[in-house]
Amino acid sequence: MDRNLNLKDVVVHFKVKEGTVKAVDHVNICFREGEITGLMGESGCGKSVLAMAILGLLPSYARTDGEICLEGKNLLDLSQKEMRKLRGRKIGLIPQNPAGSFNPVRKIGSQITEAMTADGKKRTRREKEREASALLEAFGFIHKDAAGVLRSYPFQLSGGMLQRAAAAMGTAAMPEWILADEPSKGLEGPLRCQLYETLAAVKKRGIRGMILITHDWELAARLCDRVAVMYGGQIIEMGKQVIKRPRHPYTKGLLASLPANGMNPMPGRAPAPWEELKGCRFAPRCPKARPCCTVQQPPAAEESGEMVRCFLYD
Repeated sequence: MDRNLNLKDVVVHFKVKEGTVKAVDHVNICFREGEITGLMGESGCGKSVLAMAILGLLPSYARTDGEICLEGKNLLDLSQKEMRKLRGRKIGLIPQNPAGSFNPVRKIGSQITEAMTADGKKRTRREKEREASALLEAFGFIHKDAAGVLRSYPFQLSGGMLQRAAAAMGTAAMPEWILADEPSKGLEGPLRCQLYETLAAVKKRGIRGMILITHDWELAARLCDRVAVMYGGQIIEMGKQVIKRPRHPYTKGLLASLPANGMNPMPGRAPAPWEELKGCRFAPRCPKARPCCTVQQPPAAEESGEMVRCFLYD
């Protein structure tokens, strides 16, 4: 049995007043067992939409086509009831907004122990509390602090503590796959270091694989085995050397715009999902665009496990 998470020709459409918007455009990627794969790109490129498609959490006005295959099953063929059984047990979510992922009027402990029930195991209340305390300790809380966190309401925790508690809740049912959606968003300095330690702790919990959606290139460089860069709903570059040796003009532009690299912003803007472009989505902004780039979609060129979708490498 294939133990990877395979996406084949995945397309996500949203029906809006103006018509149909294509947010994800024929994405093909294999999330490999034993790896952390980073999904990167500007806001609106389709990263989080792709993640929600995997989890079956898109709104009713969205339509997903293609295949999202896990253990021989196309998740797009499953009912909502079947997906609810799968979420938390097979695929866990660490959300980008930890404050918004908790019920503000319930204590942290009751929410973590509730998340544990997704694995189907029967436990007594005391067993659940012991497991929840041990889980928080695995994410950096000392024993005394863990007991206090379980008795706390979300508003009583700091941002870093809440992020670690959200990671604990997302992994409470010991899912095989973890999807971490912008976990470093809004965190600075020491909190970002805590986050790295948190995600490293998640990896040590024996998960099958992780998908890390992030704008944080430093975090991706430290944690990810591979990086896939998205632009305009498509994956335009992917591999193990993307951060060290980027090839696509867009990836090079993104890295050049980082403060550590001189903060040189790219001209223009990313295409809106409703904009139909015949050729390369990046062509209007690309300093190396050729005439063919505006009329044809560039093919995916692969070499030594690295993929880039650009005519420069055709």
